[in-house]
Amino acid sequence: MKKLSVIIIVIACAFLTSCGVQKEGLVIMTDHSYKATLFATNKIGFGSPDGLLWHKGKLYFADEGGVALESWNRNEGLKKLVDAGFGFQSPEDLVIDSQDNIFFTDDDAGGLWELTADGTPRMIATRDQGLISTEGIALAPDGSLLVGDGEQHKVFRVTRDGKVSDFLGTDYGITKPESMVFDDRGNLYIADNEDNVLYLLDANRKLHRIVDRNDSFSPETIYFARGSLYITDSHNGKLYIYTPGEELKTIAAFGGQLKNVQGVTVDDQGNIFLSVQSDLKRKVGNVIEISREETQVAQK
Repeated sequence: MKKLSVIIIVIACAFLTSCGVQKEGLVIMTDHSYKATLFATNKIGFGSPDGLLWHKGKLYFADEGGVALESWNRNEGLKKLVDAGFGFQSPEDLVIDSQDNIFFTDDDAGGLWELTADGTPRMIATRDQGLISTEGIALAPDGSLLVGDGEQHKVFRVTRDGKVSDFLGTDYGITKPESMVFDDRGNLYIADNEDNVLYLLDANRKLHRIVDRNDSFSPETIYFARGSLYITDSHNGKLYIYTPGEELKTIAAFGGQLKNVQGVTVDDQGNIFLSVQSDLKRKVGNVIEISREETQVAQK
């Protein structure tokens, strides 16, 4: 049996609103080859991030609590890229293309949004075009955007010039396409966190139920890196890794103020970053870093 490594992270009262006592967050490392640290709190200036993405040395946040799109690195600190004044209400998930254009969804305002590489915000497609409550987003190999809609139970294809068409209709049976990502072979993974299923759509457009555990698995966000899929589960407070041909494996479990894990991304060194919405209404969020033990030693 593998040894369990338990880490308790305490979030100081000063970071919470109307807090009478300290709040604790529990991280249980079920894979002892990893180490968890509290990477960032509201002290750096974000609200309560949902989607996050590592890109060219920076972390980018779809800050749902702060109603903003932000970036962070050690040299610049937190930088607000665009805020609610542009018209979005609840930034959900984001992708970045090779030209540094950022695309993001909004489950309250709907639509598909872009922040161009030169810093210009624009709305690519609107709620009136059928994008009512946009959730997961994926950059397709042909350059178009795939956007999941939780109210219409569909995945749409949106071109860069704003043309919207059905990609996966209701006949596919996906209820809430919360997160989506392509692997290095062109397969599309879809996390449905209402029916609690991880799907794979292959190159022949055949849909497979890869993980289906209604009572113990509810995928929130998925990210593909280094041949594996990293999966957060906000309902059960877990981080998984899935490698094709192998069983689903739990890396860590979370409790207390750190249970509501949302976004996940991986940097160039293989370090995993998770966003945690400790209290969305009060705009309290955290970022946890999970790294290999040997990586930590090498960096000292």
